[in-house]
Amino acid sequence: MHRFLLDNDGSNFFCHTMGDAVEASIAEAVADCPPEVSTYLLCATGAGKFYYPTQVGEVVAEDYAKVGRQGRLQELHARGQDPFGLFLQALRRAGKETFITYRMNDVHHADQPDHPAIPAFRKAHPELVVDRPAVLAGKADWMAYCMDYTHAAVREYILATLAELIDRYEVEGLQLDWMRFPRHLSGSAEEVWEKREILTEFTARVRELIKRSGKPMLLAARVPTSPEGCRRVGLDIAEWTARNLVDFLVATPFLTTDFSMPIRQLRASLGVHPVSLYADLEFGHSNQVHCPESLRAAALGLLSCGADGIYLFNFPCWTEYLGSQPYHWIGDLGEEARAAQKPLLFSVPHRLWRLPQIDLPAQLPTPLPTGGALTLSLTLPPAALPARRARVLVHGGGDLGCSLNGHPLPELPHLRRAEFFVEYRDEALKAHWPPAADCRLFEAEPAWLRPGENHLVLDNRAGAELEIRRVNLGLW
Repeated sequence: MHRFLLDNDGSNFFCHTMGDAVEASIAEAVADCPPEVSTYLLCATGAGKFYYPTQVGEVVAEDYAKVGRQGRLQELHARGQDPFGLFLQALRRAGKETFITYRMNDVHHADQPDHPAIPAFRKAHPELVVDRPAVLAGKADWMAYCMDYTHAAVREYILATLAELIDRYEVEGLQLDWMRFPRHLSGSAEEVWEKREILTEFTARVRELIKRSGKPMLLAARVPTSPEGCRRVGLDIAEWTARNLVDFLVATPFLTTDFSMPIRQLRASLGVHPVSLYADLEFGHSNQVHCPESLRAAALGLLSCGADGIYLFNFPCWTEYLGSQPYHWIGDLGEEARAAQKPLLFSVPHRLWRLPQIDLPAQLPTPLPTGGALTLSLTLPPAALPARRARVLVHGGGDLGCSLNGHPLPELPHLRRAEFFVEYRDEALKAHWPPAADCRLFEAEPAWLRPGENHLVLDNRAGAELEIRRVNLGLW
């Protein structure tokens, strides 16, 4: 089935934009979603707490955006009002295929034991994390605090909340989000893969919960973008599909956007029991936040790689600090012909928020020694060409030259620009905004571009080592 899927993490609405007139707020949020979006996934979990009136876990009690609104959801639930359920109902009335998405290991603020977002289950069981030694040594990042599904207590708790959701709501499907955050089994990479049956059997139990409910619900999963990444996390997707445990998969980088993915390789790894594979767009790319031109380019690239459709993660969340969420940016993303409309903005992969050995490799940032040369590759989908204009923008901090597929590019020295198009600038990324003086702009003949892999060579003319931090290709 061709789908265009939108993921709403829930916090942007239930903790930020939901007004006192709850049903009116829901109606407005649903009306904002473009008709091109076929499938809407509403997240039930926030940092291990929940947006629905759970009797197993805990309800999110913190409204971070509105002082004095603590316990707002709990108050509504006490009055018999369930905004989460009302949102699901409104989506279905609007004709959306509606999924509940569940984050299998949400560890926001997990390194702050007294943070109000930390659930009681985590507080009561500090021993059940995937890297207890790192936590005790004070050397842990958030990922070390992920709950370890090796322990039956973790599996049973999560299953109990999933059973509650399945029993409570009428929706078209449930998604297990293994990429938020992707560390679910303790041990080395080899030990994680040896334990893979734990997550397979967990998935089988979720499938059985759905079957027992008698509801015609689909089961989906967000997974890494390559067979190697899935192996690293302990997700045996070939076994899942062979046993008919999932109905579709979403290939997902952790928190960045890939303009090209090995979708066909991932599909081949499923063997003789393939399912639909959708490709995920995250909120940023190459240490930039998206603009409409980069969203179209990424969607076009992923559809060209063989994705059955596009999945847009957290879109209402990462635009929540704008005065109005720009849903008009996304209507073109689901169809190749519409996504191919120019202008388009491509970028060379960057390491920011990319997980080693789980995500695809990155090329930037990288040092460029004095007098040295650096070769970068950039993959273009066939539908992006031909173009009438092509320009390359490089953030390198100094003087450099550039060639494209063996052709030297003339610089536009009178133009010092940090971006081709207006992008939404999140204050959290302020350290990554390049000064215009540190960027160089080059003109390319569009005929020099080719479908597939293109090679950019940068040479350092600055008289000092440079660091290449961003490379964009704009097409018109």
